[in-house]
Amino acid sequence: MITIQLISFIHLVWTNVFFYLFTGFVLLFGSLLCLLLKMLKKKSSDIKLIQQQNVARIDNIRKEHTEKLETIRLEMLKREEERSRQWMESEKETLHVLNGVSTLLDLSEQIEGSKSEKILNKLDEIQSKIEKLKNTR
Repeated sequence: MITIQLISFIHLVWTNVFFYLFTGFVLLFGSLLCLLLKMLKKKSSDIKLIQQQNVARIDNIRKEHTEKLETIRLEMLKREEERSRQWMESEKETLHVLNGVSTLLDLSEQIEGSKSEKILNKLDEIQSKIEKLKNTR
C-alpha cells in the first residue's frame, strides 16, 4: 500500500510541469552559482598575483634605492677622502712655503747685519778721510 501511494506520488510529480520548472531553476541556479564561484576564485587568484607582482616591484625599487644610496655614500666618502688628502697636501705646501720664507727672512737678517757692518765700516772710513782732509787744510 505504501508502495502504491509512493508510486502514485512519484507519477503525480513526474507529470507536473512545476516539478520540471523547479528542477530547471535549481539546475540553472546551481550552474550560475558554480560559474560565479569559479569567477570569484579566478578574480581572487588574479588579485593575489597582482599583489605579488606589486610586492616584487616594491622590493626591486627598495633594492635599487638601497644600492643607489650605498653608491652615493661611497662616492661621498671618496670625495671626502680626496678633499682631506688635498687639504693635507695644501697644508704641507703651505708649511714648506712658510719654512722657505722663514729661511729667507733669516738669511735676509744675516745679510743685512753683515751689510750694515760693511756700510758702517765704509762710513767710518769716509769719516776718517774727511777728518784727514779737514786736518790737512
